Amino acid sequence: MAAPSAAEAPPSGGRRLLPILALVSWIGPFAMDAYTPAFPWIEQDLATSPGMVQASLTATLFGLAVGQVLVGPTSDRYGRRGPLLIGLAGYVVASVFCALAWSIESLLVARLLQGITAATGISIARAIGRDLHSGRELARFYSVLTGATAVAPVIGPLAGAGILEAGLGWRWVFGVTVALGVVAFAAARTLPETRPPLDRPAATATPEQGPGLLTLLRRRELVVPALVLSLCTAGMIAHLAGLSFYLQVDRGTGPGFYGLVFALDALALVAANAANRALLNRVAARRILAYSVPGLLLCSAAFAVAITVTAPLPIVVLSLVLMLGANGFVQPNAVAVGMSVDRAAAGRAAAVLGVAQFGLASLSAPLVGIVPDLGGVPSMAVVILVCVSAAVVVQALDRIVHGPAPDSPGGREVDR
Repeated sequence: MAAPSAAEAPPSGGRRLLPILALVSWIGPFAMDAYTPAFPWIEQDLATSPGMVQASLTATLFGLAVGQVLVGPTSDRYGRRGPLLIGLAGYVVASVFCALAWSIESLLVARLLQGITAATGISIARAIGRDLHSGRELARFYSVLTGATAVAPVIGPLAGAGILEAGLGWRWVFGVTVALGVVAFAAARTLPETRPPLDRPAATATPEQGPGLLTLLRRRELVVPALVLSLCTAGMIAHLAGLSFYLQVDRGTGPGFYGLVFALDALALVAANAANRALLNRVAARRILAYSVPGLLLCSAAFAVAITVTAPLPIVVLSLVLMLGANGFVQPNAVAVGMSVDRAAAGRAAAVLGVAQFGLASLSAPLVGIVPDLGGVPSMAVVILVCVSAAVVVQALDRIVHGPAPDSPGGREVDR
């Protein structure tokens, strides 16, 4: 049998690794949205349409989903560190191709590859968290990790807007992602291997150590939070796909104001993340998730009303900040509940959550450009409300069919 690995280290080991894991999780969502302030510029420079520019966001999201299908089971079989380094190296190469794109088609391909490689960091960071933690410590770990990932799509557009305000072209945004990828690769080289030892020699080991994928897909504690995570993320991606055009075209603001809005959103997410970690000392992650999703729906409805009636921009921004803040409670707790499965299947569980999170989101972005306004409600708001409402319905049906779930993680948990 293999020698004991870092998976048997105390939880403090996970806290020590957290900054690196947050970084490798962060670079994908950052790259996903950092260029959104430049959508009108890309449309003009590459002689394309708004729909095709939005499709480049979809390509990244689709890549993030596909990549996690590949890397999750691979990391369960071969370990976390090697696949992570390969993925980060590929991310740097894909980012270079994004910066050099000569047509919208080449940008779409480059963005797809960037998403596939960036998925490595998200999936493996979540798996490493489950290698090292359980119970409330697991929930707090994911609160920090998912908080960093959730802030990235907010910080990204802020950085992109700053680059545009400085007079640099949109290609420089991808130059920043290249630099971040290099830093992440260098940092990841210091990570230890954390995958639990396999029960059989490596030569005969198969990815089916622990529960198989089909078994995991029948587990309520994984499937329900995966669906909730998927639907809520889709709603938030819809707002990212439409907000640049709404603020800069419909409301006549510039990149600077767009960046300011995302700076406020980042503060809201940081505050929500801090409040969530404190709340986890007293309340189970599953219970927080049960209340935060309906709360997100209420905030989404307020945002929809604000943009429908063309409210003053401060009101629109306030409603947007509240919506992003509510999402800051949903995302980490959905991941924590879903990742409370057996440690031996952490990579596969992370893949299921990742596919759910980014798979449906890859469809919501183009829907913003396809779905017509409904009764005067802008298409962006329609997509957000439908997605978040569906998440509330999933939770309600789960309680009706199965009854209340045990409070895990954050309550009792068998440390598998």
